[in-house]
Formats: sequence, structure tokens, C-alpha cells
Amino acid sequence: MMTAAACLWLGLFPLLQGGTYSRITLDKWIIMVVLTGVTLICFFADLFRTRTSRKRFLPSVSASARLPLLLGVGLLCWILLSCLFTPYGPEAWWIGMSVRREGLATQLCYLMLFFLFALSRVRYRPILISSAAGTAVFFIIVMLQRSGGNPLGLYPPGRSYLTGNEFQGTIGNIDMGTGYLCMMAALFLTAALPDGLMKRSQGGIASAMPLWFRCVLLTGFGLSAFLIVTMDVQFGLITLSALLFATALRFLPRKLILPIIVLTVVAVLLVVWFWPGNAGGIWELHEIMHGRPQLSFGSNRIAVWLYSLKLAGDRLLFGGGPDTFVTRFNRFLEDSGYRIPTAQGDLPLPSYFDNPHNEYLSQLLNHGLPAMLLYILLIASALFLNRHGSIQGDRGSVINRLPFAAGVFCYALQAFFSFPVCIVAPMFWVMLGLSCGERKGPGNP
Repeated sequence: MMTAAACLWLGLFPLLQGGTYSRITLDKWIIMVVLTGVTLICFFADLFRTRTSRKRFLPSVSASARLPLLLGVGLLCWILLSCLFTPYGPEAWWIGMSVRREGLATQLCYLMLFFLFALSRVRYRPILISSAAGTAVFFIIVMLQRSGGNPLGLYPPGRSYLTGNEFQGTIGNIDMGTGYLCMMAALFLTAALPDGLMKRSQGGIASAMPLWFRCVLLTGFGLSAFLIVTMDVQFGLITLSALLFATALRFLPRKLILPIIVLTVVAVLLVVWFWPGNAGGIWELHEIMHGRPQLSFGSNRIAVWLYSLKLAGDRLLFGGGPDTFVTRFNRFLEDSGYRIPTAQGDLPLPSYFDNPHNEYLSQLLNHGLPAMLLYILLIASALFLNRHGSIQGDRGSVINRLPFAAGVFCYALQAFFSFPVCIVAPMFWVMLGLSCGERKGPGNP
């Protein structure tokens, strides 16, 4: 049942919507709440079935594997404390003050998904196949939109891809769509490579992946990568490049990894330092390195990050409470006399923000510094668990979780430039739980 639930989250959830972009966030929020309830039912159904058949459902978790769960509990407790100490009432922090509805109810859904999947045993092959099928359908819808069509009627009357490409597919905003595709690209590429899903038998021989399955995974990666590149979201291109670089490092001799990383970083810094252009993300980094930053860089992200850090000092320990950033931030700007640029040259920019466009700053502003640190440590512990250890000390189980850890890695990278929202974030928490869980075996993954 939990395998089926994971298939719903990673294969079907990205495609579900209410038939219009005008209220897609609310529709996705409702779908998220319903699917979270379905996942809870699946969890207890598996628990009941295995207990009646005297089979083990919950894995015996080693000390190293317990760490992400303990950090998740700590994060949950601190979010609850932020609600207790916020100056706002439940009417503000239960659902949230922004249209994204990232209040306590949503945070509970996210963390519940993490706990349920981290404590479950699933088969990974059906999850990967359903994820690839979902990505293929998403690709078809995007391509139909780009050809001038309006499948599912998502564009309101008078709007289409030709009038503005900011919304594509069944996720909507291309920033959110890129975040989803980065996770899928990491999942498929890592699983398709040697050692991606291979497991060791009792005799120590690694089982081979069927050719058809590898083709499915590589096709899913190709479709995801194509959409990331053509959506042309800068942080998506950065994340995809980081994924390819990290993947290449896996096949290098260990003694060469550190020198290659150092040489690559130096080469990138030199390219940025001597960049001859006068526009774009690389030029902005070039200007920053030369001591000429502008608040408008990164579509005003520099301004929002700077002012958010100034605001954070007001309630550093507990923050303002879940999804209270929008009220606190805009009041802070008004009281302090700060202004966010409305344009960079001739390019108009958004000047109203209901989030800091950085997930780590969102944790800091809404839940406090301890919550941000717990969130970072939770992600790092899940990645570390899959790199250096396993639940039962068996290399096979580490490899079986690695594709989901790769998805967590890519989401964590793009989170520096994006924000949590129910359109994409639930899939991250599912992947985070799967990266800490246990495969169902022995036998076929």
C-alpha cells in the first residue's frame, strides 16, 4: 500500500489540478491534504496486514538511520514552538497569511509524509516506472501547449503559451515546474546508472537491471533534462549542471575527486571573473565578484535576501510563525523606509514578495534559527546516510535509496533560489522519507 502511495505522489500528483492556472495553488493544496490522508490510510493498512501475518513492517532502524527521524521530530517540535510564541493568532498561522497556504496545517502534512515513508518498506521499481510515466505525460502536455494548444483548459480565456511562457504543464509557474523536473532528472539518472538500483545477493553477485527498465529511466531523464533546459530557468540549469558533475565524480578514482572539484571551482570562478557579457546571471555574478552588486540582481532576490536577514534579527529564536513572512516583511519595509527596485534597466521586476525566495530563509523567518538549522541538518543527514551507511549495514540497501537521495540533493540546491509551496514540496518530503526508508526485499526492487 505504501508503494502505491509513493506512486501516487511521484507519478500522479504532479499531473493533478483543477483545470485552470487561476487557482492552481489552492487546488494543489486540497489535493495534497486528501493524498496525505490516503497515505496515512495506506500506512495503517500495511501495518495491520503485516501484523496479522506476523511479518515485519517497520524496519529495525540503526543508530545512524534514526538521526534523520530525530531531526524531523526536532523540526516539528520547533515549528510548534514558533506557533506558541508568535504574536499572531491561530487564524494567521494555521492556514497561513499568504495565498500559498504554508501554515501549520501544511507543515504537518509535509512532516507526516516524511515520517510515514521513512518508516515504511516499499518496492522501488513501480515507483520509478510511475514517476517516468508521469513525467512523460507532463512532457506531452507542455509540448502541446508550446504548439499553441490548451490541453486540459489550463490557460484562462485569451491566454496561451504564445502570450507568455511563465506557466507550463500541470504544475504552472515554470520555477515550480523546474523544481519538480530537477528531482525527476536526478531520480532517473541515478537509478539508470551502474549501481543505481543494483543489489547484492547472498553470494555477493550484483543483479543486472533489465534493458527495458534502463531505457524507461533514461527516457525519463532525457525528457526531464530537455524541459529544464528549454524552460530556461537559471537555477534549474545550475542544478542540472551540478547533478551531471556530481554523477561524473562517482566514476572517477577517489584520489582524483578532490583535485577535480578544486580545478572545476577555479575554472568557474575564472570564467565569471573575466565574463565579457553585460546581462544575465553570469554577468550578475561577475558584477558581484567585482564589488558592484545591485539590489535588483536575481529578479530582486538580492534585495529580498538582504532585507529578510535584517528582519530575522527581530525574532531570531522562534520566527514569526508558519507563513507569517508576508505581513512581517512588508510592514518591516514600510517602517524602515526600504524600497525594492521595480526594474533593472528596461526590464520590469516584481516588487511585492510574500516569501523570501529561499527555503532556508523561509525557515529562518517563519520558524526561527533552530528550525533552519534542523532543516539543513535533516537534509544533510539523509544524504550522509546514503553516502556512508545503511539501515542494516548492507551496501545493497544504500544503493537502492541513492536515487531518492539524489532527488533530495537537487531539490536542496534549487531551494536556495525557490520557495516551499504545496505544488512541489510534498514530493520532496516523500523523496526525503524514501531516502531514509528501507526497500522491500529480498527480491526484485
